[in-house]
Amino acid sequence: MNYPSILRRYMATFIDGCFIMIVFFVASYFLNQGNEVTDYARIAVICFMFFAYEPIFTSRFCTIGQKLAGIRIRKVSNFGKISIPAAYARIIVKITLGILSLFAISFTKDRRAIHDFAAGTIVVYNE
Repeated sequence: MNYPSILRRYMATFIDGCFIMIVFFVASYFLNQGNEVTDYARIAVICFMFFAYEPIFTSRFCTIGQKLAGIRIRKVSNFGKISIPAAYARIIVKITLGILSLFAISFTKDRRAIHDFAAGTIVVYNE
């Protein structure tokens, strides 16, 4: 089986980062009234994007970056969709280790990063 390169995975992550920043800026622009309600709404948007976007979209659908890069995150055992707890485990390890997590990609035949091993996931091309 052919697995996505580290460059393709970086591209998906970069696109998702840009999307999150755009959402932050748009939300800030529209919620820039300076009253208490808009402050709470802005905090809610930021919290959702930071804590829920990637895990929920990865487990249920795919993120925008994954869609554009043509990749999906799947269970290594049966290539099915991953669970929400696995998606959260994956993102927690990914954030904690940062770029160090990606070094394993070059040394494994199925190009799994450390956060993929921690969550029992694999990155595959969308077919």
